[in-house]
Amino acid sequence: MTIPDSDYILEIKQLSKKYRQKTVVDNLSFKVKSGQTLGLLGPNGAGKTTTIRMLMGLTRPSSGSATIFGLDLKTQAKQIHSKIGVVFERPNLFENLSGYENLAVFCRLYDQPLSLIKPLLERMELWERAHEPVKVYSKGMRQRILILRALVHRPRLLFLDEPCSGLDPVSSRIIRDYLLELKKAGVTILLTSHDMEEVDELCDLIGFINNGKLIVLSDKNALKTKYGSYSIKVVYQTDNKLVEEVLAPTPENFLRLSDLYAKQQVVSIRSMEASLSDIFRKLSALN
Repeated sequence: MTIPDSDYILEIKQLSKKYRQKTVVDNLSFKVKSGQTLGLLGPNGAGKTTTIRMLMGLTRPSSGSATIFGLDLKTQAKQIHSKIGVVFERPNLFENLSGYENLAVFCRLYDQPLSLIKPLLERMELWERAHEPVKVYSKGMRQRILILRALVHRPRLLFLDEPCSGLDPVSSRIIRDYLLELKKAGVTILLTSHDMEEVDELCDLIGFINNGKLIVLSDKNALKTKYGSYSIKVVYQTDNKLVEEVLAPTPENFLRLSDLYAKQQVVSIRSMEASLSDIFRKLSALN
């Protein structure tokens, strides 16, 4: 069934960006439906960040067009900016202000009540440190403040550039759980990431970019079916020790498993779905 255009929150057509003679983004075209989470994947230098910067209005496209909420990115950028949230990979907080004060600045910019701040900080487990200067925060705490700052005006579309890159496991878990809550609430999210576990957990739509070109744009499960392969993880006992192996579902390996069962050596066995990391490597080799 064809989805009406009104259901798409973001639509780009033949979007390109050149720096002198080098084409960094090459005729990208895709749509993102309201409420979807799109993960833009690709090797370093593939054009992911440049694409997001164009959609944020920070870099002008060399050619092509983009509409967000039905508004033209070239001529209606100001109206778009009031409806989107943005988190950069590099922090740009006010270091000498507290976490609370950083959020308060943006509440005033967007004419939002300061009463929003405490629940946001509590949700990100930062309220106890709310009045300390950001310069003493850990990287994970700063990233949580950045994400909250992008959300004070309740945007319907959120751009995230490597949201959990280099963070400790606790901060990563807090951020991912919150992003999943936003997703369930209908917020559209577009993110870049090299963390395939993060992408697998958060995204339902995946676009793979290489050399500035969109190689594939697909539902996550369809992508796994087309480019991935299932495997079998077996733990068995031999020579008084446990051995763990991941096997391809080949006839030879099934015969081997049957033999291990016959000898009562199998401790556990389970099916493993296709890995996005393996698919990433396969797609990288296509172009």
